[in-house]
Amino acid sequence: MKAAVFFDVDDTLIDGQTQKLLISYLYRQKKIGLFLLLKIYLWFWLYKIRVVSRGISVMTKSYKLLKGFRIEEFKNLLFIFFEKEIRPRIYPQAIERINYHKERGDEIVLLSKSVKILIDIIKDYLNLSLSIATALEIKNGTFTGEIEGPIIHGEEKVNVIKKLMLEKDWDLKESYAYGDHFSDIPLLKIVGHPIVVNPDRKLKKVAQKNNWAIYFWKL
Repeated sequence: MKAAVFFDVDDTLIDGQTQKLLISYLYRQKKIGLFLLLKIYLWFWLYKIRVVSRGISVMTKSYKLLKGFRIEEFKNLLFIFFEKEIRPRIYPQAIERINYHKERGDEIVLLSKSVKILIDIIKDYLNLSLSIATALEIKNGTFTGEIEGPIIHGEEKVNVIKKLMLEKDWDLKESYAYGDHFSDIPLLKIVGHPIVVNPDRKLKKVAQKNNWAIYFWKL
């Protein structure tokens, strides 16, 4: 058996949320209108202050913005978006930890609720073997605006890992997980080495209570 390393992406690997950054980028590229931009930002804000209890609702609404995009057009846009907006936001401390785990021979897995096509670009840039992220439905080469399968968030991260662990021969007791948000608590609990990065208040309390490692990373 081997150790795996499960790396959350938003606010853990990078400084910021890929969904919000992408929506803002689409607006600046005149791919979506101001009304839609403000509507989605409102939903993100309501979730942050916990007026909206389920982040899944926010994610579902934001992915509907991609309805009608041709997949090749979207991929090309994402490569440019990654270079301009995402790559400069990758925490150098995250790169150090990834290199540490590569030297150990651990299998590093990116886990994200964000669009799998984007997470795959990040995975390839970092030369990692696997990403688990939210897939979008495609018909006739065009995004429908619907999600295909589960949103990789909260408990769903654990569900996917449990489905893969026998196939991948992962030893969870020897494995690591990196997360920043209280929704990552289920993920952090299933590994032997939970590591908290720039935690929100709720996660910080849980980490302190359980003596989990807490890192504070910055650009």
